[in-house]
Amino acid sequence: MGIAARRTRQGRSAISADAGWPGAARQIAETAPAHEFEALDSGRLLVHRRFSPVLQRHGIATFDALFHFSGGQCVRRVHNRSTTRIAFYDRLGWHSFYLKRHASPPWVERVRPLLNFGRPIFGARNEWHAIQSLHEAGVPTLTPVAFGEVGERSLLLTDDLRTELTLFDWARAPSAHAVQSGEHLPGKRAMIARVAVIVRRMHEAGIHHQDLFLHHILVCGEPARLDMRVIDPGRAWRHDRLSLRWIVKDLAQLDASAGSLTRADRLRFLRLYLGRPFRPLDRVLAFLVALKSRRIAAHTTKHGLWPATDAGRS
Repeated sequence: MGIAARRTRQGRSAISADAGWPGAARQIAETAPAHEFEALDSGRLLVHRRFSPVLQRHGIATFDALFHFSGGQCVRRVHNRSTTRIAFYDRLGWHSFYLKRHASPPWVERVRPLLNFGRPIFGARNEWHAIQSLHEAGVPTLTPVAFGEVGERSLLLTDDLRTELTLFDWARAPSAHAVQSGEHLPGKRAMIARVAVIVRRMHEAGIHHQDLFLHHILVCGEPARLDMRVIDPGRAWRHDRLSLRWIVKDLAQLDASAGSLTRADRLRFLRLYLGRPFRPLDRVLAFLVALKSRRIAAHTTKHGLWPATDAGRS
């Protein structure tokens, strides 16, 4: 299923399902700021103008050149999807990117979401739109470099943030024990406050991530800088207004992956996320988040789905 842009009553671009999912990059160029992107390869590839010279210098400024690129380090491969880190060196220095490629989905991938009463999401287009929407909402995220789509094949190229540290790693690192004991309490509270603001801003824009675990928030530079980026929004969706169901799911995923935080930490996060003092009805939200969090943690642990702390970004 493809994703097309539409306008909300407030004039913001939003992402929603369209009737047919094949399409070309030039058909969605209007969803990105016109001054930032240009269509190359007869409209099959949409490229950020800042990175266009780099791609052209290294001969990867066409859809086929990127989709069939054979170099780089494959950091993840799942069914018809792969993520590869590619790097180039020229007179201007090193340039590195993450390239996600989606081949035609097999029938089992098409049918599984329907059997689970879910929404099928194929290709790179949904993540492309999600990144644009996050930027529009002021949520720090990946820098989109290029998007292309030909038939049922698609690709997404993003700038390398040059970090392997996620909040999941930070929460489980040896230094986290010092944070837990209160030795670095101001730093921990600042991290919690920053994440709360990011998530609140995302939800206020009507966006829910659907995979909002701590390992999908990167920490760029020293943690004290509080430079965090939301990554992997491949299943994100945007509504005019989020329902309680999606709010609870995102908050519960964060909660389930924050194993080292105390109850006080979690309540502080929720209060800062709400942006106001607690009210009696907020107990319902806290209860629903805690209940969903326990279910997610049990399922994730049972199936061994927690990531390794040194996993590559995908």
